[in-house]
Amino acid sequence: MKRRRTTAGAHEDPDGHRALEALYTAHADRVLAYLRHRTDRETAEEILSETFVLAWRKSGSVPDDALPWLLASARRLLANRVRSDQRHRALTERMAAMADRPGAQEIGDAIGTRTEVAAALSALSEQDRETLLLSAWYGLTARQAAAVMDCTATAFAVRLHRARKRFRAALHRADHARPFPGAHPHAHFAQQESA
Repeated sequence: MKRRRTTAGAHEDPDGHRALEALYTAHADRVLAYLRHRTDRETAEEILSETFVLAWRKSGSVPDDALPWLLASARRLLANRVRSDQRHRALTERMAAMADRPGAQEIGDAIGTRTEVAAALSALSEQDRETLLLSAWYGLTARQAAAVMDCTATAFAVRLHRARKRFRAALHRADHARPFPGAHPHAHFAQQESA
């Protein structure tokens, strides 16, 4: 199958920009329509953008008959988004279920209500949630969690520190009903810091 151009050429050559614009003009409406049949408008527009970014990055792989390639790419990107959203919902449900277990009241007193925790976790990136849960939920050390996340223990410790800061900020925003009872509302997530 004939290819449009090399990836390097697309990034260095203004013709690459024109080719991408032509590709977008020719196919964006049909790709968007395809996505709109499968998801809401906002998500469809986001996936449309991601599809054409992918086409730009992989310009050497885009065949002359680009529409099937674009639709297949959009389909995969949407499937990835759906899987990510499902993982996010499952995580929120697991965290909410934690509040129903014995000892949940003490955790609630330490970090907030079930709704506040779920809202705060939802506001975090997937990496931040995973970092916090590996430490607090699964009780892994920094070294063990680093192996799970395929990074060094030092890198994990930095991620954990940043994730805790973002969690505290998100929890503070989620807590509209009452101030934190103590100076350390993140106590449960802060306890597994040792490497």
